[in-house]
Amino acid sequence: MKIEVNLLDGQQLQANFGEHQIISDQSIAVGGKAEHPEPFDYFLASMPLCAAFYMRKFCQQRDISTTGLKIVQNNENISEEDSYKKKITLEVILPDGFPNKYNKAILAAANTCTVKKVIQAMPEFDIAII
Repeated sequence: MKIEVNLLDGQQLQANFGEHQIISDQSIAVGGKAEHPEPFDYFLASMPLCAAFYMRKFCQQRDISTTGLKIVQNNENISEEDSYKKKITLEVILPDGFPNKYNKAILAAANTCTVKKVIQAMPEFDIAII
């Protein structure tokens, strides 16, 4: 997928891909207006959004209600020497009446998240001037 980024006013950026756009901003402390999430916030949000998608699909395939199904992500630094080293914890809140026999299976569904798999595979990055 090709993503093109345009610089907007202030610290805002617009990512364009396919028929979609995402606008980011920065905090007021670094010169932004904080009108949109920061790029790193979008990155962090992609994990629970992806896991929730797979959990919803799991429930839909078994005709299990998703009313009350939630996922909460907590992010913490785990190294004083390396501020980029993070621990990401996902907590799944099951809906009332969710069958206990599917507890492990819905966690397995959440673990099939593409975002998680790409992060765990440690993608390669190449930045170049064209």
